Amino acid sequence: MSHNLIKAGVIVPSQWPLARVWLEVATLLSIAPRNIERLEFWQHQIWVKIEQKKAVFVSYRRLPLWKETGLDAIKNCSDRSYLDQLGEMLSLEVKQYPNQYDTSVLEEWRSAWAQKSQQFKRETQRQTQEEERLRPLRERQQTFQQWHDSWKNVLHYCNSFDGLERFAPELQQQSQEFADLPEGETAMQLWHQRWQELTQATA
Repeated sequence: MSHNLIKAGVIVPSQWPLARVWLEVATLLSIAPRNIERLEFWQHQIWVKIEQKKAVFVSYRRLPLWKETGLDAIKNCSDRSYLDQLGEMLSLEVKQYPNQYDTSVLEEWRSAWAQKSQQFKRETQRQTQEEERLRPLRERQQTFQQWHDSWKNVLHYCNSFDGLERFAPELQQQSQEFADLPEGETAMQLWHQRWQELTQATA
């Protein structure tokens, strides 16, 4: 991934509200907004034509919108991996353009990044705790499924009513071990299903 916020698509100045950019540029240049004849968004800066004066260039990084867009990118980050990449980009960005950033911007970005990092950490901890809580149930469900599949196979090859009747007490007794699971009732349903199949086959 590119370490340049613009090239990486983290910040896209062309999507900023033009009226807001106009006002921020005027404030930065200490002129009235009406004195700006035209603005053009270039790759890394804004070309500004001032009334009765030569055009000047203004860096995107000097506008409040730049700081806000960076904060939004941090706050809207959806996964830890991208947050780490974004943190690296922001750090290298500041090193590459040290004269374009003041302390307040850096502190806000660092604070937002740290808060987002803590949020991901808490979410990971909650997920781990939830997985630990559900692990016994999942293991029990897996044991049940293996037991269920074994009985399904046994009943499939049972071709007599006598055999089914002999299996019934054992199946009923074993199924009680899984009575706490919603799926526990399905074992006897297999037995009844096989009985019906044999009934239809001998009709």
